Amino acid sequence: MARCDAVAVNGSVTPACVANRRLGLAATVGVVAKSKIDRQDELLENVVERLDEEIVRWLLVQAATDHHDVARAIRLEAATPDDRLAVLKSMVDGGLRTRRFLDYGESSGWAMDAAPIVDALATAVETAPSRELVALLERAIGHVVKVILHADDSDGMIGDLARRLLELHEQICDAGVADPVALARWMARFDFDDQDFFNTDPVRYAAALGEQGLDIYRAEIAKRPAGEYDFARRYAIERLAVLDRDVERIIELLGGEMTAPHQFIKVAEAMLEIDRPADALVWARRGIHETTGWQVAKLYDLAAGVLDDRGDSLAVLDLRREQHQAMASASTYRLLHRAADAVGAWPAEIQPAREVLGLRDRGGLVDVLLADGETDAAWSVATSVGPWEPGADRWGRLAEARETTDPAAAMEVYLRLSDESLVRADRRNYQEAVRHLKSARRAAEAAGHTVEFSQYLAALREQHRRRPTLIQMLDKSKLR
Repeated sequence: MARCDAVAVNGSVTPACVANRRLGLAATVGVVAKSKIDRQDELLENVVERLDEEIVRWLLVQAATDHHDVARAIRLEAATPDDRLAVLKSMVDGGLRTRRFLDYGESSGWAMDAAPIVDALATAVETAPSRELVALLERAIGHVVKVILHADDSDGMIGDLARRLLELHEQICDAGVADPVALARWMARFDFDDQDFFNTDPVRYAAALGEQGLDIYRAEIAKRPAGEYDFARRYAIERLAVLDRDVERIIELLGGEMTAPHQFIKVAEAMLEIDRPADALVWARRGIHETTGWQVAKLYDLAAGVLDDRGDSLAVLDLRREQHQAMASASTYRLLHRAADAVGAWPAEIQPAREVLGLRDRGGLVDVLLADGETDAAWSVATSVGPWEPGADRWGRLAEARETTDPAAAMEVYLRLSDESLVRADRRNYQEAVRHLKSARRAAEAAGHTVEFSQYLAALREQHRRRPTLIQMLDKSKLR
């Protein structure tokens, strides 16, 4: 091999030298991989700094050859300002489209490959917003939506890309570069003609649309007959009512018959959106008193938020106490605790709050006692006589908390949980049983009951001797 210490007259490394160094680099990589030398403690920038420019270029080309995202990044960085949009368009058309159906696994892979393109668009939105980029984002959104129509997007990764592109579209329109008329027509076309997954919000786009764009948007909505585009049309009309701050229309459209919590929630949220917190509080309180169901909790949250913004901490406490008494749970207990702490009233609230919770949700009482570090009290509630069962997860947390003070009792719980896990022959159940048995062994050692544990384990092995997978898992965990 030729020496590699000679350089050309102009100071650059000779081609022969570069070739030799490439060979040397490849050999070095092999040695490093084989010996598992870890140099991650040294900054990569420092390593690159020591390399010749020709070697860095060669490495970059190799990386770009092997990785499409690297190649795209290089082309984008190398583009002049005038060419940058053309490079982005090529990336969008080449990487955000596919004609074939994507199954579940292929969908997530496609989304991961497409993500760097969306990243590049995000950078462009931040650094060089333009009317042409608005159009390109709309093109990208259209491509991704078409992919969703022909993909098993059960994990939602492609949908997440579409949502991010829509957020970028909102962001660039905030910069004031969009054509209002074109924007209005695109919104209507996207919402009514192109797909039915997503909706653009005229309230969010109001500044970009301006009066001219909003007039066009309203005209486009009017063109769509009722019944044919029910959901999209109703959403658009509701949002326009909010944009117009038309209180009566908001109540009519969002409230409907006012018989369910979600109707009161929508009206209260709309009142907050148009800066009418007093009205929001009225509608939230009406919903609390006139409806029932789990969604009422959201109405309490809305009312508490208004009162908190006013700085009325005592009213928040009264509201959270009312909520806890009406629908007691570990969650309402925590909300009451937080509200009482804000005014230094928790010592007076704690006992009645626990009494209510014990009557309505004994499991919730166990949970809050454990969270408060009152292990003995939690154990007492769990083992009290009554027609209820704490459940495996809660028993596991009780045993873990009890283990330091009463390891023998904890061991009994762990063994019972192990037996319950083995009722059905299933690998996942076996893993759960092994986990409980490990905990039981630890508790047995602390309680001085290792003999009893060994006897139990021997009997268990005999009972399940026809389950080889379980026996193997017991052996691997050294449960003998």
